[in-house]
Amino acid sequence: MVDNEKLLIHFFQDSLSDAALTWYMWLDNTKVKKWKDLADAFMRQYKFNIDMGADRLSLQAMEKDNKESIKEYARRWSEVAARVNPSILEKEMISLFSNTFKAPYFEYLVRSSAQHFTDLVVIAERIEQVIGLGKIADPTEKNGFTEKEKDIEGGC
Repeated sequence: MVDNEKLLIHFFQDSLSDAALTWYMWLDNTKVKKWKDLADAFMRQYKFNIDMGADRLSLQAMEKDNKESIKEYARRWSEVAARVNPSILEKEMISLFSNTFKAPYFEYLVRSSAQHFTDLVVIAERIEQVIGLGKIADPTEKNGFTEKEKDIEGGC
């Protein structure tokens, strides 16, 4: 255990980034004399993150980013799902996760007989692969052009 609280306080900033680091830099260091002072200040500042925990509605509102793989999206989604209280049962996870997808993923996922979340992720990955091979139409493509190419062609 580290007995030097000043050293702990000094190195705490190395664990921060973005808004939390800015908050730390603006912190009145005359009020932080002990590690507990810093911990209390941090908790006061960011307690809302605990209070505003994830819920089923936030899970339903999630979407896969175009540049995100199925595995990355499933990992991000399941991290949020793990914070939902009361906990989500496996069957509900499958339904909620499936409902976040658009065509053609949605149609195939709801017709699947996946009994476990991990099985559903594997099925979604297979759909992603088949779309990549061109065996299922990519929903972002229309008449052979992607939406971005159509915008460029149309002068938008």
